[in-house]
Amino acid sequence: MPTPLRWDSGHRWNEPGLVWDGFVPEPPKPIQPAATTLRHQPRAMNDYYLNRINMGRKVFACLDAPDHEPLWKNQPPLRLTAAVAEARVLLTDFETLAKNLSQSTTGSAADKAREERELEDAAHELGRLVVRCCRAAGDEAGAATFDRPISGWRKMRDETLLQTARALEAKAGAIAAMPAGADYGITPARVAALKKEADDYDALIVAPDEAINRRVIATQKVRGAYAAFDDKLDEIGDLLLPLRSTAAGAELVAAYEQARTINDRGRRPGENPEPPPPTPPPAP
Repeated sequence: MPTPLRWDSGHRWNEPGLVWDGFVPEPPKPIQPAATTLRHQPRAMNDYYLNRINMGRKVFACLDAPDHEPLWKNQPPLRLTAAVAEARVLLTDFETLAKNLSQSTTGSAADKAREERELEDAAHELGRLVVRCCRAAGDEAGAATFDRPISGWRKMRDETLLQTARALEAKAGAIAAMPAGADYGITPARVAALKKEADDYDALIVAPDEAINRRVIATQKVRGAYAAFDDKLDEIGDLLLPLRSTAAGAELVAAYEQARTINDRGRRPGENPEPPPPTPPPAP
């Protein structure tokens, strides 16, 4: 009996003695992508406080409404009028400090990386010329100090890179004052160019750390400012309670309490997020 031929039989189509048995393979089932779980992305610190700034604005919109202001302004208890004025100042201070948190440390880090790369390139280029000049003069020790590929300069970081570039600057400056300097293109202008790159890098070498420290300090200040503002709103709420003796006053108290509700836009129901911890200071 001839051997039946199937698509998955392993036989070649032109082998002798094969017959088609009518088997039609099913098309492969599409691979279903693995189920993914949507995760709530944490909001930035600025968003957290922005919601509270909006709450403060709602509070004053409530108090300043034409139907509400005559009920409390310059009315007993008189401390209420003063407390509202103090709360306005605290909200302004809080909002100003919160804006400082929008300053990013990314720019400082990017600037440092750019200046670092420029210094590495300049040092490698001048270093190769110094190595050639030193070897021609029999100064193997001087050549060995700067005889490194571009990857060697890339591996150095911060103070190590800066100090090595400064040493190269001094060595190249001495060579530039001699006739051999001109032969190898080690000119005062080229040395000055290296010095400029080293100075630029030196000015930014601690910039990212300083930016992080500034953000930590700003975070501590804005938290304190919000706490003071929130306490003042609590005081206003207590001073408003006697106004509930009238229907209009009771409506004002209810509206004030509603205005103090914080709407965290983009938050999932049931979540009550706390402000993220401040960025830790860099390790020494």
